[in-house]
Amino acid sequence: MKLPVPYYSQYLDISDPFWMPRGCGATDFAMIVEALGTPKQDILAICKTAKEEGGYDMSNGWVHDYIVKKAQELGFEAYRKEGLTSIDELISSLDAGNPVLVSVEKRVLEQRKFHTVVLVGYEKSESAIDNGLSSIDCLYYHESEKTDSSGAYRPCDVATFMQYWRGKAIFISKPKSV
Repeated sequence: MKLPVPYYSQYLDISDPFWMPRGCGATDFAMIVEALGTPKQDILAICKTAKEEGGYDMSNGWVHDYIVKKAQELGFEAYRKEGLTSIDELISSLDAGNPVLVSVEKRVLEQRKFHTVVLVGYEKSESAIDNGLSSIDCLYYHESEKTDSSGAYRPCDVATFMQYWRGKAIFISKPKSV
């Protein structure tokens, strides 16, 4: 199952070289809110506004509460969670048609770097489908840190995801009907 989520690259869709390596949170946010029904967002404007409003910390990166606040300002339900130890809530969100922004660890030249990606789908194993189980073999995500479209719908086995996922997620969805 893959959700129809537009793909943007923080290197192709941000024109400012300062923000290109720092724009993952804004780029991911733009993909999610567009998938949920807003017009295309100006990613560079999101970056600049975040820096002015304290939503981007030069030492630590994107402030998750800020992304939640911005989603709520657009009329979405949004919240963040930390300390997650299973993918169950991520899968529930995807099943409801909502991509999920997750915080992951990247290793670059022996350095640990925090980064965000957008979960956009998953695949169940054939044996799980046959047995009626809910075993997930593969997660699909949009990796904004690419200089071409190869960042869209990238597969990742669950074991690898669990190894690098920081247990943090931002859930954004359309408001529930009253």
